[in-house]
Amino acid sequence: MSLLHKPTYYLWHSDFPSQEEFEAERRKYADIGFRVVTFSDGDPDADIHNGIRALIKNHLADTD
Repeated sequence: MSLLHKPTYYLWHSDFPSQEEFEAERRKYADIGFRVVTFSDGDPDADIHNGIRALIKNHLADTD
């Protein structure tokens, strides 16, 4: 059995001048099958993968 996973698309809320524009962009990606992850603050130019790796590393350290 093969499971299909939705691809993930990341959006920073601060990249949009209005809530309406943000929602339109979020809906656009969700409607074509993406799982949309949004961030409300932080540096939008930061490499999100570094943050995710740090989060996993911290989680694994907590389980030891």
